[in-house]
Amino acid sequence: MFSIVEMVVVLVAAALMTTVAIREDAAKRRTQVMTAEGVNEAVINSALSDWVTNNYTTLIAGGPVPVITNPPTINDLFTQGNLKQPHAPGPFWGGSYVISMSVGPATCTASAGDCHVTYVMYPSKPLTRGGKPDVVGAAQIAQAGGNAFGYSKVQNAGTITGLNGAWTATNPLGSVAAAILATNGPTSDGNSVYIRRDGALTWTGDQNVNHVSLHNVHDLDAEGTVSAANVDATGAVAASGAVAAGTSVTAGTTVVPGAIGWPRTACPKVNAMTGASDNSGLMLSCQNLSGVLQWMPIGGPKLWYGYTAIPSGGGTYVPGPVCPAGGTPGIVVTGQSTYTDPTAAINYPTTGTGPWTVYITDGNGTVIAGSAVANTFCAY
Repeated sequence: MFSIVEMVVVLVAAALMTTVAIREDAAKRRTQVMTAEGVNEAVINSALSDWVTNNYTTLIAGGPVPVITNPPTINDLFTQGNLKQPHAPGPFWGGSYVISMSVGPATCTASAGDCHVTYVMYPSKPLTRGGKPDVVGAAQIAQAGGNAFGYSKVQNAGTITGLNGAWTATNPLGSVAAAILATNGPTSDGNSVYIRRDGALTWTGDQNVNHVSLHNVHDLDAEGTVSAANVDATGAVAASGAVAAGTSVTAGTTVVPGAIGWPRTACPKVNAMTGASDNSGLMLSCQNLSGVLQWMPIGGPKLWYGYTAIPSGGGTYVPGPVCPAGGTPGIVVTGQSTYTDPTAAINYPTTGTGPWTVYITDGNGTVIAGSAVANTFCAY
């Protein structure tokens, strides 16, 4: 049998244990609430980062802006698809989530692509417990939120300190402890290191696509050399410099080279091709002429142009060709039929430099009966 004193002691001990258990359970539940709030704010912060990415071109179009006047609201993040479900406009202890943005630094320009969007998101009221700042709870929220989060402590309450002291920012609520804030950082928008699909930023270094393919490219402009094992185009391939291929270049329509060559002038590489610089359409290839690389017409040093029949007798008019790229007109006359003293010579004298007058004569210079063919050409 227990004495009354012993029973009292047991009941008091049981009551104390119950009180401790209730306090521990309450602390555990409060930690769970703080963690849930931190995760919730992290989701909002991630959606805010996505919103900046989608609106980046518009945000930086005007250059540096100390304060963007119309940042998105929590409802905007949901209606524009950045948040997958509606969120409360503020934390459970009251107030609202405040979003502030700026574009900087002050010397940046949109054309240079060196502008960054900086934003912060924070509850408009500090976290309190029993009317006093709850720094422990603020730390729990920040820990659950991640490295983008920080909070103000009792010491130096005017400064928000990121987790593990990674960054600091001015406390937007003033010198108040237990204020919570998330940011994407003071010098980067968190997205500018990536190749943006809207083309708002230019590349700052050479790219290696690791042997993967690029499909559905509209235009490809190059200031330097475009090298490829095969170039297969259904439209135009235009280059201000060289187009080099390991095997073949196939075009569905036309291949249009530059117009930079001139016959008998130096060229860079055997088999290179170009047009004559007078834009006449004469095609030139780089040929090795006795060890010297020179531009020459693809058809050779003589390009044959005309055919004129020379009837019996003489005085036939033969028009001269129009020679592009400084070519020299020339003529060759070949006999077809003649009748003369077998001991006499047969000549085909011409006068002029294009056009010409062609004769058929004997050794004495007398015009004789017969016919010939005159072929004209351009010599280079």
